[in-house]
Amino acid sequence: MKKPIVYALALTLVAASWAGNIVYKENSRLPEAGFLRHFIESDYAPNLAFDLFYVANKEDKRKPIHAEADELPALRFSDMQVHQQLRHQTIYKLTGYSDESLMEKRDDPEPLALRSVRVFYNDGTIREEEIGEIVVYRNAWPSNAAEPPVQMSSAGSGSDHAGFADVRTTKPVTLVGVSSRWLEKLGTYFEYEVKLPSDGEAPGEAGAGLPKMLKPDQTVSLKYRFRIPDGSEEAAEVYRLLLRERFREPGGEDYVYTVFADYAPSFTESEMRGYVREQRRRSE
Repeated sequence: MKKPIVYALALTLVAASWAGNIVYKENSRLPEAGFLRHFIESDYAPNLAFDLFYVANKEDKRKPIHAEADELPALRFSDMQVHQQLRHQTIYKLTGYSDESLMEKRDDPEPLALRSVRVFYNDGTIREEEIGEIVVYRNAWPSNAAEPPVQMSSAGSGSDHAGFADVRTTKPVTLVGVSSRWLEKLGTYFEYEVKLPSDGEAPGEAGAGLPKMLKPDQTVSLKYRFRIPDGSEEAAEVYRLLLRERFREPGGEDYVYTVFADYAPSFTESEMRGYVREQRRRSE
């Protein structure tokens, strides 16, 4: 009598374990593959460039092979690459760039806000996919800018989502301010500091606020850092800020020097489980 009871109990435990594994695996799956939310700034010419990140379950066979946007006919994407492998998901990266042979002549129209792209998949399907918001500054092309009043001295960035850029003036100029589309959205999650020379101080030391008149051969140093908390909604988003330092020459002409500040999430297994839970909640 005891043996049948033991066998039945063992079978029950095996069935319960099997059912639990099915539930766990199902709860670990994204309801649908898709792009992360991107908040990106980019110039149109000559360096239109940004990355799009696509998250899919590991067993998904359908993958993006190409994307395009009618608003940006010169936009092209390189072949998709694996950005990060996790236990149940894979994050892919598509890198966008500009084909200069397709660039049309333009003269400083308003910035373009791109919120979706047409995506071509390897199974032959085509879908319009939401990607967040990409702001493209469609500056004049071909460029007719005069010799700039500043030149890059040094720049760098690290894996800690921090970076810097130093520029040196070549002529008298006034630094009017620094701006970016996404400063307000990020709030305290992004910090930057501008160090200016002031009378009696060595170049690069902290000086007076903006606007600031500068002499030739002085250095302006900009430092930045993303402070996005783990587990926040922003931690699963992609950012590229163009920190636009606006310099004004004595004749009133403005020149913008751009510093790139990039943030792309690198998920832990725990963070990806949280992302999956949120996507499943939204799909219900």
